[in-house]
Amino acid sequence: MLKTNGLQAVAQSPLQEALQLWLLQKQLESESQKTLRSYSEVGREFVNTLSRMGIADLDAVKPLHIRQWLLERKQQVSPHTLQKLYRTAHAFWRFCMREGLTENDPFSKVDKPRVPQKVKPALTPEQVDAILRACEGKDWLRLRDRALILLLLDTGLRIHEAHKLTVGDARQESLLIRGKGGKQRVVFLSPEVRLALSRYLRACPLQLTDSDPLWHGRWGALTLWGIMEVVEKIGKRAGLQKPLGAHAFRRTFATWSLRNGIDLEQLRQLMGHSDYGVLRQYLALVEADLKQAHAQHSPLRNLRGGRNRNG
Repeated sequence: MLKTNGLQAVAQSPLQEALQLWLLQKQLESESQKTLRSYSEVGREFVNTLSRMGIADLDAVKPLHIRQWLLERKQQVSPHTLQKLYRTAHAFWRFCMREGLTENDPFSKVDKPRVPQKVKPALTPEQVDAILRACEGKDWLRLRDRALILLLLDTGLRIHEAHKLTVGDARQESLLIRGKGGKQRVVFLSPEVRLALSRYLRACPLQLTDSDPLWHGRWGALTLWGIMEVVEKIGKRAGLQKPLGAHAFRRTFATWSLRNGIDLEQLRQLMGHSDYGVLRQYLALVEADLKQAHAQHSPLRNLRGGRNRNG
């Protein structure tokens, strides 16, 4: 295929044509602009690397080529980013196979790069209390802050999912959320969250319709980055030692739900994960709780302590 570039026509390789088809499909799936840019950057870098190796056809790609690409990138990025690069390139290749562009599957013999497990803690009840106190007040912006924090804490929504909510969504008991990869799930709003949202909307001085964005500031609808900045400012008002990120509430939702005995499959569905991989980090936090509880309340420990007291 020829691609027009000014007055010149540049021939595209089968790999480049396949990449263009994949990126078009991602646009049709209504991915966010940030995600689309990431797909485009990683996909082009992957295909360009193969081109430098002299590879132009999908059928010519071997596991060795993928390993060479990953090894090259390993010197430049973090383990977490390297794994993300692998996942994106693998998603591109699965698309090519589904579309019948190739039957060659070099990724089947290349293991996903491992990331050293670093489990970030959930928020403590004391921290959550401090955060909610930082949202107290009758000003409509403080009511907005409280509604936002309660929503994130009680639903485990990703911040970009919360950003997409409309005024009409805030009046519902449950929401159909379109998450990563276009996957859909139902999220439920507790009475306390709906009440907080209602108070915020009643106090908001703007004339809003059901189709308007839910989150506003003094100068209009908040961008995604604006909402993230709101969360960080709340953390500063609460006196937290580290910057408060919106994802902390998602971790807290998962960890507290597990501590309260939720079924792992139910949690997976509520959070919109495709498998249990990510949930294992939350399980590790809960297992740490159990280990500490066992150390404190072990029958043998208590027995030894009793003997020592009697002795």
